[in-house]
Amino acid sequence: MRRLMLASLCLVAGCGAAEEKKAEAPAAAAMGAGQWETAFETTAFRSTDGKTPMLKAAVGDKATSSACIAAGTDSKPEPAVLVGPDYKCSYQPGSYVKSGRINAQLTCTRGGKGPINVSISGTSTADTLDATAETTSYLPGDGDFTMKQTITAKRTGPTCQAPAPGADGNQTADKAA
Repeated sequence: MRRLMLASLCLVAGCGAAEEKKAEAPAAAAMGAGQWETAFETTAFRSTDGKTPMLKAAVGDKATSSACIAAGTDSKPEPAVLVGPDYKCSYQPGSYVKSGRINAQLTCTRGGKGPINVSISGTSTADTLDATAETTSYLPGDGDFTMKQTITAKRTGPTCQAPAPGADGNQTADKAA
């Protein structure tokens, strides 16, 4: 009798676990190609050298931008999706966007000044991104800063919008990220 009860409990427990596994959606291999809309919110900002920071930002600042992820570049998407359009960035070795995770180290310049190091960590699907960014500048002169931001992005279409004449294809609203 005891064995029958234990066997019944094992079967019930096993069925419940199988149903839970079915309900979990598998993570996408990478962010999907197409047009993306990204929202940034500054959660921390301060000068690191006691001088006026090169970047004008404050806690609570919000910005949005639009950028394109070209087909075939989804494992290392256009940096503008991750940091905004005002930065020129390159990925550092070991950075990745795969299996629903993002762990990227970018070295950037802004307005020709830098280096500005950005570390991004979060999760992604083919259509969404939720991440945090920690930014630290190492400028040749005054104005170094450190900043933390939350990043949320969504794919707004499977194809990229054509940039306006003379534009780089990225738009910002509110304050720059």
